[in-house]
Amino acid sequence: MKKTITLLTLFMVTTAAWSQNTPNTTAETAPRKNLFVEVGGNGIAFNVVGETRFKPGAGGWGIKVGAGGYATSYEKLITVPVQLNYLASRNGRDFFEAGIGAGFLHYSDGWPNTYTNTVMGPNGQLINQTYTYKDEVVNLELDAKNSVYGNMTLGYRRQPRDGGIMWGVALTPHFNQNTFWPVWVGLKLGYSFKK
Repeated sequence: MKKTITLLTLFMVTTAAWSQNTPNTTAETAPRKNLFVEVGGNGIAFNVVGETRFKPGAGGWGIKVGAGGYATSYEKLITVPVQLNYLASRNGRDFFEAGIGAGFLHYSDGWPNTYTNTVMGPNGQLINQTYTYKDEVVNLELDAKNSVYGNMTLGYRRQPRDGGIMWGVALTPHFNQNTFWPVWVGLKLGYSFKK
């Protein structure tokens, strides 16, 4: 997991260096702000995300914060992901996105975490065996109902130069102290606000 995080961080720095020589094709007087919904992605399930750049323009370093989850009659998931990300573009419309962050996760369900099974022993006696398992959310093993998880983004985004409907797709791995899950995808659709 440490190697993957190191590689993604190195990739983000390389992307930032590559895009420094890119002319600013989206001259703007304020940082670009985006509001979008994301299925999958850094929020694991369904998320509403607000995002801003740190400097005027549509690209460069920025931060995004989301909130989402789902609820059924047996389980509930709430996530609040936060991520530092970098957007790089050579034409001001097609963007490469790389990011790394963390999120709060609350998960609860109505199923017991232990069960007992009665089996016959080697001498014919009955033996009770108790099994305990951890909760899992999209292959993340959870030690507690409330926890923190890491998230990453590597993807493509289409944003109009003058603002408007934006969309994107990304590979969004997530991890915690127990598990690294590299194959997770996020689809986003929203609006890009230019000033």
